[in-house]
Amino acid sequence: MRIIYIIITIALCLCAGCRGKSKHKRHKVDNSPITYSYGIDLSNHNTVTNWNKVTADFIFLKATEGSTLRDKKFNKYRAAAQKRGIPVGAYHFFTTSSSAEKQFENFRKVVGHNIDLIPVLDAEVIAKRYPMSKSRYLQHAKRFVDLCKKHYGVKPIIYSPEWFYKKYELSRLDCMFWSGEINRKPRVPHVIHQKTIRPVPGVAGEVDLDILNCDIEKIRLKKQQTLQ
Repeated sequence: MRIIYIIITIALCLCAGCRGKSKHKRHKVDNSPITYSYGIDLSNHNTVTNWNKVTADFIFLKATEGSTLRDKKFNKYRAAAQKRGIPVGAYHFFTTSSSAEKQFENFRKVVGHNIDLIPVLDAEVIAKRYPMSKSRYLQHAKRFVDLCKKHYGVKPIIYSPEWFYKKYELSRLDCMFWSGEINRKPRVPHVIHQKTIRPVPGVAGEVDLDILNCDIEKIRLKKQQTLQ
């Protein structure tokens, strides 16, 4: 009986250990003993030198900016990352120089439904030539959020520096938040943190390194959403 008791105890400990494992990969990203579930965000300013060396758990790619700009590397990098089995998301750099409708249409045409993660609205600047009050900017962003919800079945994640996020009361949009507090601890509840800018395997120079603060399934674009 003592032997049976020992066997059962060992089996229960092993099962508990399995349940405690993360559902997503974790990688060492520097010389410290700490590992992270991390991602990177890329645009045409970045150069991937070897996709086989890229170890990111997820990648967000710049797709569009304003109503006309389209990132020339978006489709190339999207296809390469997905071929490697890395979930891909797309972000739109929001401006005040054109309507939210025209900007979303630009994003929709470039991205389509060829992404794995919830779209991102990058809201961080108001052009001096096209100023907006706080209330007007919030309405402007809300229109983009509503169009995204209608098309993809889900509100976008809002990326923003925390000072901008607070000043323009973007929490009122009721979207998940990606904190742009580089090299600083976030003070706002968030799903992603742009932790730092540094070299990563497979990419030339330094890139934005982002830490996932939730299970990746929380930011994954569900199949039923992509079919809307």
